Amino acid sequence: MSKKILQNKPPRSEEVEKWLAEQVAEQNTRYEQICREMNDELEDRREQWYREFEERIQTTGFYWHADNKKIIKPEQIYPKPNRKNKVVY
Repeated sequence: MSKKILQNKPPRSEEVEKWLAEQVAEQNTRYEQICREMNDELEDRREQWYREFEERIQTTGFYWHADNKKIIKPEQIYPKPNRKNKVVY
């Protein structure tokens, strides 16, 4: 027979609950800061990176296997979506 751990978990002390709440608050603060940096502060640079990448694959191309190189035609590039970019990690 297996023991059901979730049904028999020990109660947490008030000190542990307080510590846990502090840790969760710190993690949420860090998460919000990272999201702000990734989605807001790097927006302009990310657009430039997209343009550079599209230019590179249309002019230089890329090797998709060994010596097989492919150059992407402008009509094969997907159109930019009408929404903001959102970085998820």
